[in-house]
Amino acid sequence: MSNAFLENGLEDTICDALNERGWTYEDNGSDAGFSLSLGLHTADVLHWLQTQYPDAYDKAVPEKLTGKDRERAEFSLLSELATQLDKKPVVGRKTGQPTAGLLHILHSGFTYSRPGRPLAKFGPMVAFPPEDPLTLTAVKKAEGNTLRVMRQVHFSTEKTQDTIDLVLTVNGIPVATLELKSDSTQNVIDAITQYREDRKPSAHARILQPGRCLVHFAVSDDEVYMTTKLSGANTFFLPFNKGKADGHAGNDPIEGGIATQYLWQEVLSRETFLRILNSYAFFEPKEKKIGADGTLIFPRFHQLRAVENVMGDIETNGPGKSYLIWHSAGSGKTKTIAWLAHRMIRHVGQDGSSTFDSVILVSDRTVLDKNLRDSVQMLRASEGLVTPITRDKDYKSKSEKLADVLETGNTILTCTLQTFPEVLNKIESDAKLRSRRWAIVADEAHASQTGKTATALRQLLADIGEDVPEDEEMSGDDLLLYNQRRMTEAVNMTYVALTATPKPKTLQLFGTKHDAATDVGYEYRAFDTYTMAQAIDEGFILDVLQNYSTYEMFARVAEKAESEDSEVELIKGVSDVYKFVRMHDTALAQKVQIVVEHFKTNVLGKLDGQARAMVVTSSREQAVKWARAFNQYLEDHNYKHLFKALVAFSGSLTLDETGEHEYTEANMNGLGDVEKAFKDDDMDYRVLIVAEKFQTGFNEPRLLAMYVDKKLKDLEAVQTLSRLNRTHEGKTAPMVVDFVNDENVILDAFQRYYQDAAIVTPTDPAVLEQMGVQLDAFEYYTEADMDAIARAVAAGKDATHTDFMGPLQRIAAEWKADLREARLKGDEEGIEMVKGFRKLTRKYVSAWEFLTQILDYRDPDIHKRALLLSHLRRLLIDDAGGTPQDYGQLVRLEGLSMQPAMINQSLGLTSSSDAENGEWTGEQFEAEIKSGAAAEPELGPLQEVVEHINEMLAARGKDTDLQAAQGFVSTTWGNVKANEEIVALVRDNTDEQLRNSTSFGDILMRILWQQRQGREEIDDLVMFDEEGIKFFRDQILEQLIRDKHEGEDGN
Repeated sequence: MSNAFLENGLEDTICDALNERGWTYEDNGSDAGFSLSLGLHTADVLHWLQTQYPDAYDKAVPEKLTGKDRERAEFSLLSELATQLDKKPVVGRKTGQPTAGLLHILHSGFTYSRPGRPLAKFGPMVAFPPEDPLTLTAVKKAEGNTLRVMRQVHFSTEKTQDTIDLVLTVNGIPVATLELKSDSTQNVIDAITQYREDRKPSAHARILQPGRCLVHFAVSDDEVYMTTKLSGANTFFLPFNKGKADGHAGNDPIEGGIATQYLWQEVLSRETFLRILNSYAFFEPKEKKIGADGTLIFPRFHQLRAVENVMGDIETNGPGKSYLIWHSAGSGKTKTIAWLAHRMIRHVGQDGSSTFDSVILVSDRTVLDKNLRDSVQMLRASEGLVTPITRDKDYKSKSEKLADVLETGNTILTCTLQTFPEVLNKIESDAKLRSRRWAIVADEAHASQTGKTATALRQLLADIGEDVPEDEEMSGDDLLLYNQRRMTEAVNMTYVALTATPKPKTLQLFGTKHDAATDVGYEYRAFDTYTMAQAIDEGFILDVLQNYSTYEMFARVAEKAESEDSEVELIKGVSDVYKFVRMHDTALAQKVQIVVEHFKTNVLGKLDGQARAMVVTSSREQAVKWARAFNQYLEDHNYKHLFKALVAFSGSLTLDETGEHEYTEANMNGLGDVEKAFKDDDMDYRVLIVAEKFQTGFNEPRLLAMYVDKKLKDLEAVQTLSRLNRTHEGKTAPMVVDFVNDENVILDAFQRYYQDAAIVTPTDPAVLEQMGVQLDAFEYYTEADMDAIARAVAAGKDATHTDFMGPLQRIAAEWKADLREARLKGDEEGIEMVKGFRKLTRKYVSAWEFLTQILDYRDPDIHKRALLLSHLRRLLIDDAGGTPQDYGQLVRLEGLSMQPAMINQSLGLTSSSDAENGEWTGEQFEAEIKSGAAAEPELGPLQEVVEHINEMLAARGKDTDLQAAQGFVSTTWGNVKANEEIVALVRDNTDEQLRNSTSFGDILMRILWQQRQGREEIDDLVMFDEEGIKFFRDQILEQLIRDKHEGEDGN
């Protein structure tokens, strides 16, 4: 096989391309000058220090020294540099810049001293090209940088035969490594695995130590991944791919080229890479504390592309245009904005003048305003550049500060959307300010505006002739529309809007016009796009529709499960499904019961007990009522020791006519900062009830469930449900339970932003058993494999990586081998069959995650199979099929700590060596552990009652409806079984006493009245018809008696 087709050929291609783009490539990339012990290309380092800082160099290595003495002096100097590079960055309190480590050395240099010698101060280790092209001295100095590419670089003093495919250095300091895999033999996952398993940082491998290199790339013909920190098996890789034309992750094939050639042709070109080192790379501490740990930041591809393309267009066409950057949640928009603002304020045109006098960053919330300021200040040379328009002790008012900042100029000014009109008013009213060049960068301009702000916006738009329907939601787009229309002649304004969910109005306002086959002959598109589909594929956000449920869906499942042939039982609380589905106006108390019990069963124990949920209500009044009922339910059922709830709404309100009691967030919660309390690990608040708050811009990765009691559509639906899409370790599929919306309306809203959005919910409880039979028939796994994974999950944190990967890798390897063999034979049918296993695996896991919210499967194999498949699906990657299908595996293997909510002691693992005396001895799952024989289903068929109701209706000339009758009976039966008075009555009385009791009839009638407002014909029949009342009462009572005796027999 030709080397050009293998990994060597890919190395040749990259090295030749880099050589053409300003990199030094000598002796076929030999690493002869690279020191393993120092982690430096010593000749390049010494050349830079000697030529750029001759005086300092002479102090460190006196000219008079020769031979061994000179070598020792040079080695001592190099050792000091290596030691300085090894140091952990410490961020300065005022500047926000690192005072040690790689980036500090590159930008600021280092000092060197030895006893008996003068102090030698060396400046920056890189001469970055200047922003001003007319500063010729700086331009000349930048040309002196040596950017070197080496191949097959030895890096370990211990494993001296091991080599890294490519190492890139700048003036002798390593800044990037690349492990390459040709897709003809391996793929990008193999490169990632090599980094994780064979490129572990240690004292013997100095170049791999944290912070010594800026970035490490795993590269194949099809894909690129990157990390800025190697840490063995825990190394976290990020995708560095362009995205496909269909909006999904990966890279499209290039005719006559390689899909990943953008890496070496564009990103690693001399000019771009030096700009990344200078203007993009920074150290981000985990917390604001001197000496805090942190992470080196290298831009993701779409972030770099968006900023570079905007700046490139401005350089080509000049300022004054509008740009729309459509980047999904999970794209890192805050950093993109920071990099863009930083580039804009420092950019200088070919004539040597600043392109912009000031940059104005506009965000829709104060917290986002602060986040933007913090991000910009972490970038290089940003001290003093960022000025917030907030209250300041040095000024009498915000208005006075604003006027001063605008007059001074040369700054990045940050303000909220509400302050923005005042900013423009001052610019427009001052001739001097009007003549300046301004850049306006708006974050999430579509955010909803309510109350007085919305009213004012409508009036403003009316003033410029814009007609806005009364029922149309007002947003920040409308404010920007007003300001742009008002200042149409101001060609010195450059607008950039970044949004995850643009409205059509946003596209028209900021989008780029393209020719198209439309009625008007053109269409507006985003200038740069990073789609929701790509973000989901790459694992940066979760698909919130993956586990979306309306209670109509739950009802369909429950009804199916209640059939005579069903082998499953409804879990606690699911009988309440009928209370919702069969009533037009469900009582709030019933909704609260559904939410609390669903949360307690399915959510509470997840994410190490830190999982949270949000209840979305339609108004402030509803939020108050929800909070009161919710807290009362917790109190009545003694749940307050498990979790508590908070309520969030603006202002104050009264619910009674007297207006004597006023409700506010503070007096209902007993605290001031709701968001802080909800996010606090040490507090017990797990549920947040909201009304027009926290539905946009709220970031809590542990938010796992949402209960919707508000009509949603279009943009608001996407924004609200997207609060669930943030990733967190152990978080797989977020849950949505929707009381009021139609699933198709929600789906339509998402498909505008994610073409492949889908809500696929199984309604047949038997589907898991059916799919299980098909999956088992592939014979890729055994019952022993299922037991092994179940034990590993049960072991929790005590489980090792090997416990999981032992059986999983063997299964995945066999599956891949079958796929390769089918391809080699050209067996299309065989290929589809093997791929069918992967497809069925995903369907099974998805169905299991949904159905186990509702049903308690008594077959342990169903649960064990789900555990194995939920882990295995991440490894079923088509080596020859281009883009891997599950990007979560490539970024980080999630789910190893997954704790399924509906697993009990009947896992069937007692035959293993880990069981003693027939009992499972491993760590228990977080769900309730059941013992003994499986319980019978809570609700009997009661089919005779349903049929008799319809017969009686028909005899009275009324319409019959089997489904309505079944719903009515199911609803009543659920309410009866949940009634504590009836439970006590059945428990404390004999059968005869029950049959003669008037109390039972009274309680039943009260239940029927409370659940009234269903189907009137049935309500009237069993409440006002003497025959109907007696029949229904007797049948319900006899079913209770039967259940009582069956329970006694079971004991």
